[in-house]
Amino acid sequence: MRKYIPLLLILLLGALLRFYALDASSLWSDEGNTWALTERSFAQIAIDAAADIHPPGYYWLLKIWTQFGGRSAAAMRSFSAVAGCLLVWVIYQIGTRLSLTSPQDGRRPWARHTLALLAAFLAALHPLQIYYSQEARMYMLLALESALLFWALLALMEQEQQPVGYPPNGRRWLWPAVGFVLAGSAGLWTHYSFPILLGAAGATYLYYWVIYTTEQRRFKLLARFMLINLLIVASYLPWLPIALQRVLNWPKGGESTPIFSALAFTLHTLTLGPLRNTTELTWPLLMGLLPLLGAYSLWRAAQRHPRKGLDIQFTALALWLGGPILVMFGLGLFTEAFLKFLLAAAPAWCLLSAAAIMHFYDAPLLRTAWFAIATTAAVAVALVALPGYYTDPTARDNYAGAARYVQAVGDPKTDLIVLDAPGQQEVWRYYHVAIPTLALPQQRPADAQQTIDALTAAATDRHSIFALFWATDEADPQRLVESWLDQNAFKGIESWQGNMRFVNYTLGAELTCQSFDKPPTWHNQIQLRGWCHTARTSDQTSIGPVAAGQVALIQLQWQSPILQQHAYKVSLQLLNERNQIVAQRDSEPAGGLRPTTTWKPDETIIDNHGLAIPPGTPPGHYQLIAVLYNGETNTREKLENELDGDVLVLGQVEVSRMESTIPLAVIPVQHRYNAQLGPVQFVGYDAYKQGFRHAPEQHLEPGDILHVTLYWQAPSPLPQTWPANLEFVMQLGHAELRAPLAGAAYATAQWQSGEFVRGEFDLLFDGVSRRPTIEIGNNSLRLEPLP
Repeated sequence: MRKYIPLLLILLLGALLRFYALDASSLWSDEGNTWALTERSFAQIAIDAAADIHPPGYYWLLKIWTQFGGRSAAAMRSFSAVAGCLLVWVIYQIGTRLSLTSPQDGRRPWARHTLALLAAFLAALHPLQIYYSQEARMYMLLALESALLFWALLALMEQEQQPVGYPPNGRRWLWPAVGFVLAGSAGLWTHYSFPILLGAAGATYLYYWVIYTTEQRRFKLLARFMLINLLIVASYLPWLPIALQRVLNWPKGGESTPIFSALAFTLHTLTLGPLRNTTELTWPLLMGLLPLLGAYSLWRAAQRHPRKGLDIQFTALALWLGGPILVMFGLGLFTEAFLKFLLAAAPAWCLLSAAAIMHFYDAPLLRTAWFAIATTAAVAVALVALPGYYTDPTARDNYAGAARYVQAVGDPKTDLIVLDAPGQQEVWRYYHVAIPTLALPQQRPADAQQTIDALTAAATDRHSIFALFWATDEADPQRLVESWLDQNAFKGIESWQGNMRFVNYTLGAELTCQSFDKPPTWHNQIQLRGWCHTARTSDQTSIGPVAAGQVALIQLQWQSPILQQHAYKVSLQLLNERNQIVAQRDSEPAGGLRPTTTWKPDETIIDNHGLAIPPGTPPGHYQLIAVLYNGETNTREKLENELDGDVLVLGQVEVSRMESTIPLAVIPVQHRYNAQLGPVQFVGYDAYKQGFRHAPEQHLEPGDILHVTLYWQAPSPLPQTWPANLEFVMQLGHAELRAPLAGAAYATAQWQSGEFVRGEFDLLFDGVSRRPTIEIGNNSLRLEPLP
């Protein structure tokens, strides 16, 4: 019994990692479709699946599951989590079969147990398996079925290798055959890619049949295996015509990918999964050496011990792992949408990684050392990858955060939600946002006039439009929806929430327009003839007040007396009293619809900009400037008046305190901490080389200025001991910065209970250290290394 204690501990670890924070990340679009299907009848699920790219098997099973556990995100995902836990156990069972020829052969019993435990441990910590164990889709079930298929296959071939008459009843092959049929049938009803695995299993058996079967049994064994596969096909006959039609009309997704890029993509996926916080990591990819060493170890052992079955195990695992990879290479499916196909090969990846220990079966000390190295490496990868995944609100497309934001700031009477892909409707319905919603385009290919007319009618008398752009290349390749919004509204907050882009547009209000006695002219002859804004102050040259988190509406009116040869971009910037950029919007004119290379001489170009005032911006007056720069070279164009240089000062913007609470999850923060630092919550920070906000990974050299944006949240309620002017200290090498949390203009005495506040600061980088520290009083934190 004691030998099973390590296995039980591994299974508990796997369950903990799969059920922990199960509903922390948002449901995304495909999971929303899953949720919608579970509320339909079994017959309706089949009808809807016939028009989809997945068979109905998973949806039927999940519907039964939700009858007992409910239809919440956690309840639906728990089905995949259970499948993930079972997969760890099945991988262990397959591992016990590796390196043995038959139950009569007791050779190297240590290898069975140790190899199986190591394989299960690697699976329990595998980021790819953990990610899909927390998703209400069919891919973890598919991986489990692939493992059951190969487990049954290995058991079947093992039993067929027994001498005639062993055991006495001669039917030990029957149960593995039944398991093979059940796993094969279930796999076909789960996903259209499962024939790849059936093909890999069939090729493995064919190799075994050629090498190992005797002349008198050869025809009988082949006929039996063919019958087993015919039973699988027969179980799928009711759905086979639909499956063929769907596969032949599979959405185009292939693209030419350089071989080394494809290999790196495959290695990264099998090692770290689709976790977005791991894209810059490279050292964990060394784990890719383990399955290569395992495959070599199995092959080497097979050469040393011919006809002992090791070559069958090598062939099975190699085809199991290689089949999905070869199909992806053949079809060029190296995009994020298709990486989930590699999940079916993940069990083979773990088993081959564990098989590397066979290389040291004659050296106990090296064997123990290798076991420790492999387990330590797996733990290190998990510690690097998983904490960020569990806390990342954009680990999946963050519809939950977008919904919370819209609920907090939206008004059902004056606002509108636009979904540019109809596939988003179900997940949006799951989050119960009480604001009118419009899904456009309504068909593929889109009817341009119908789409524009529907959008124009829906936007009438609306103040704000919250647009959710997802899969735009497929849903709206002409960009009908986005182009209309860019042309007729003012784009404000724009934030990537995973693969979904969330944009807040404000429709036109009454604008105050100003003309120039002498229009500002740049060296390229482009002129600003006038500009308009929302002036609610008594001073008509000032904008505002605009609440932090809202949008300042600015319209620029351009002309050029000549044809322009270069595409210029416009940058609107809001500067604080230290000339630090607080808000910025860069775009080609008219949201990119009217590049300067398309302007006709003396044509007036209307260029709408929604300058989003970042949430948490301290109240006060800020300077608004305009800059024109070459979009190819990023060099600023100078004004003809040399005294102005390359900056045109437009006026002042008055910013007021945030009017409503915005969920912090939808506010872009480069490094999130959410840590208590003294009496205040340190939400996180942005850090980049000054002037490189658009490229925060830009390398810093000694003498460069580091710009830091610090994000804070006041406690709620404010304690009686709340300080009037709380300061922080930031240390970077020998440089030290001591300042109020949001700058001297907004001391903590002015903060309100629970208020979210940001501060902008500059610090000299001297090259002594790349790891800044921040402290308040006796509390300190080490921040992330700088690029």
